[in-house]
Amino acid sequence: MMKIKEHCGIFATIGDRSVKYTYEGLKLLQHRGQESAGISYTEGGIKTVKGLGLVEEALNESEVLQIRSKFSIGHVRYSTTGKTTLQEAQPLNNDKLSIAFNGTITNYFEFGNYKTDTEFILDFLSKEIKEGKDIVDAVKHFMDIADGAYSMVILDDKNRVLAVRDPKGFRPLVMGKIDENMVFSSEDSAIKQLGGKIIKDILPGEIVLVNPDGKLLSEKVPSTSFHTCAFEYIYFSRADSKIDGISVYMARIRLGEILARNHPAKADIVVPIPESSRPIAIGYSRESNIPLEEALIRTIVSKRSFIMPTNDKRKSVLEEKFGIVEDAVRDKRIVIIDDSIVRGNTMKRIITLLRNSGAKEIHVRVGSPMIRYPCYMGIDFPNRKELIASDKKEEEISKILGADSIEYLTVKEMKEAIGKESLCSACFTGIYPLKRNYSLQIMENVFNR
Repeated sequence: MMKIKEHCGIFATIGDRSVKYTYEGLKLLQHRGQESAGISYTEGGIKTVKGLGLVEEALNESEVLQIRSKFSIGHVRYSTTGKTTLQEAQPLNNDKLSIAFNGTITNYFEFGNYKTDTEFILDFLSKEIKEGKDIVDAVKHFMDIADGAYSMVILDDKNRVLAVRDPKGFRPLVMGKIDENMVFSSEDSAIKQLGGKIIKDILPGEIVLVNPDGKLLSEKVPSTSFHTCAFEYIYFSRADSKIDGISVYMARIRLGEILARNHPAKADIVVPIPESSRPIAIGYSRESNIPLEEALIRTIVSKRSFIMPTNDKRKSVLEEKFGIVEDAVRDKRIVIIDDSIVRGNTMKRIITLLRNSGAKEIHVRVGSPMIRYPCYMGIDFPNRKELIASDKKEEEISKILGADSIEYLTVKEMKEAIGKESLCSACFTGIYPLKRNYSLQIMENVFNR
């Protein structure tokens, strides 16, 4: 019943208002994970507070804001590996290090029997430091042996904070400043909303170390090619974010414009599926001159169904998720705009609701290519047989969903719209920009165990 689970969100602050800004930053990254939240800080050693649920459910605000540490890192999670338990909630720490991690280490299973890839990272770096390596050298060694996608922030018992982005740049990571506080965030929108200024995007392969006195050290491992996750632009990130200089909102507008130009439909109204599809629908409406109607209403109380940890919870959330403005759709030919379709359950239910509300025709247009392959770089659709487009053509999918037609963007059209050639499109093409080739059968067994 789920769509796409998002990546996690990470935030770190160095300064007098450290824990306050990390806490507020996590709330502004809540869309990236709703299963758990946590903050690590230094106070006579590394301490961590965390809990299950949304930030305000997981962390007691009044208690958190009484913490006076100048060094903190935070995390909101959905699980790509492991389960939704307090033990596996992040940050994950021992007495020397704490790690908040966004992504998936594709080959972590090769290094031992770890429950999660974050557990592997913590263990690997701790062993390196115990053997006498400096923390930066330990991270470099990790980047040498690790395959996959990761952006992470690390706090050590010496009050040092590190920000790390993998050499392919799969995941975004941004450095900024709020007042006199240095901050790192998964998205620049969180920093800007807190009144801060953006200093730079952390480069693929870059390690930024902030010393206790505020001095910065930046080192970069070699990067031969960049492959930012296409879904950061299509769906994951907030529309008011920029990733590597490209506006997410404007990229989505262009996705809709190209979708209308190359995949038109005869219709009376354009209807977006809230929330991330709205800019795509705006672009489609502008280009096609078909008016946009907000005929689907997402219930305010609903959480994102695709972030729910069990199928029963996903079903219950999905059933409560949308209301229909019947007067807007009755006797109308409708173009539904969605950013992506994974399993198709959400779209099938919406089409049924629209039919029952009197819609005359329903045409589906999708602002991304067909998702045909599993992802092992942080998106939770690792089982190919669950993907509706894995072995079907558009006509077959249209019949299954109950639509009059369905069309998707091509990979070429998507890259043109985003304005970036260096995107990861593995889930569309089956070409994985990893260091090594892995058996899909082995990977499915590992990530579905």
